[in-house]
Amino acid sequence: MKRIWIVGTLALGITLGSSLGGGRVEAEAVYRETPPASSDETTRSRDAFLYALGTQSEQEVYDLMYEGLSLREISSLNGGSEEALITLQVRELEQQLEQRLADGQITKEAYIAYKAELPEVVTASLSSSMAGL
Repeated sequence: MKRIWIVGTLALGITLGSSLGGGRVEAEAVYRETPPASSDETTRSRDAFLYALGTQSEQEVYDLMYEGLSLREISSLNGGSEEALITLQVRELEQQLEQRLADGQITKEAYIAYKAELPEVVTASLSSSMAGL
């Protein structure tokens, strides 16, 4: 169970496709049915994520999370930028919401509500850790 949680959390950070701190509504808000437009987009997102955390590799993030550190703690430990991490995640999730709105998967009202929650959800997700699992 712990490994599943770690992989899921790491996938969150790398793909920015869901939120750790949110409930059912937030998870629905950021669900992405289609993959990124290109492998370049995925690589840029992953690199920006690792840079914001101050880490060199996904494996390093995985190992630190397995040890029970949150993304906030990893960023602080490695001289990363919590502000950049929040900005990056909010921007990625906003793009996903815009796509869901354009595809008719959510209403304009839901889009506005979900978008307003993003900064709070992302900020809360940075404190999530696997301690106690």
